[in-house]
Amino acid sequence: MASRVLSLGGIAATALVGALGFTAPAAAGGCYGSSCYRAPVSDCGGSCYKLVTTPPVYGTVEESYVVRPARTFSKVIPAEYDTVVEKVMVQPERRVARHIPAQYRTVSEKVLIAPAARRWEVSQDAYGRTTGCWVQVPAQYGYQQRTVEVAPASVDYDVVPAVYSQRSRRVMVRATQVVHETVPAEYATRQRQVLVSPGSQSWARAGY
Repeated sequence: MASRVLSLGGIAATALVGALGFTAPAAAGGCYGSSCYRAPVSDCGGSCYKLVTTPPVYGTVEESYVVRPARTFSKVIPAEYDTVVEKVMVQPERRVARHIPAQYRTVSEKVLIAPAARRWEVSQDAYGRTTGCWVQVPAQYGYQQRTVEVAPASVDYDVVPAVYSQRSRRVMVRATQVVHETVPAEYATRQRQVLVSPGSQSWARAGY
């Protein structure tokens, strides 16, 4: 494997020297391949190169991952009831007829018993003589009582108020509900290595 690397290095060095316009180490005095490492620098003429290998560089990154995904739960909340007391009418308002009898009063009034009249009366005077005279008889009056109607019979109405009572009944305060609760996802952090820069190989001029 080492001989393969050196061979590749020699080919690359030859190509690099040719590209720069220099004479290959063999033509310039036998400095070729690994001979530069054994020969003095003056013999190599500064035309030898070494293969420099740069190792790859790795780094550590943190990343988040899902430990547990988000979940949704449904919960049924039952209806709520309450007891209310309300006023209800047992008997409605009504009107009752009340009969008021007629009112009477006794009054006295003057009435004619006998009208005025004239009658013939025969009498004797002081001398024993018989005389006849017309005598005026005045009218005769008297008083009689009678009952008269003061107020006629009537009908009045009495209002009987409505009758109320209380009763209890159950009413629904809140209807049945379905509530959805979402539990968020859970995350965690982990580290892993990533390649920051790849390794490289390059030829550098030998400094010996």
